[in-house]
Amino acid sequence: MAEWLVEQLRPAHQRGDFSCGVPSLDSFLHTLVSQYEKRRLGRTFVATEPGSDRVAGYYTLAAGAVEIQALHSDTARKLPKHPVPTIHLGRLAVDQAFRGRRLGEFLLFHALQAALELSQKLGAFAVDVRAVDDQAAAFYQKYGFRPLTDDLRHLYLPMNTIATMFAAGSG
Repeated sequence: MAEWLVEQLRPAHQRGDFSCGVPSLDSFLHTLVSQYEKRRLGRTFVATEPGSDRVAGYYTLAAGAVEIQALHSDTARKLPKHPVPTIHLGRLAVDQAFRGRRLGEFLLFHALQAALELSQKLGAFAVDVRAVDDQAAAFYQKYGFRPLTDDLRHLYLPMNTIATMFAAGSG
């Protein structure tokens, strides 16, 4: 049996006790996520243990863009001189009670797979994320994300790199 079930947030999910230790991430899940869903500002996916509705972790995806000036020159020179479309990983958080089980990594790879699938239907150069702190930035960098030039905590991972990651894992 799989350790985690990931699905789009629904009203039955128990999110009231979620606590990752970062107030903005906790508050989003407790009070703002429903409005984001309703207004189509982002889509939130939650991880639960099979047979449970308690949210163990979550991530949010939304449409995004990165200014061409924020890309390193070696990348930017190959692209049109306007904002580059991305899939924005708006949030990724794991409840403290579920730490140490590699759920953050699992959710990241689930989000990257979802972004790759979306990019087959919608143009997207990369996945971008704004890390909440240096520890989160280091987490993303461990998986190949590179800082953009506008902010060291604004990171991106090209869709071609993501496709290669999943192609290597499937063979």
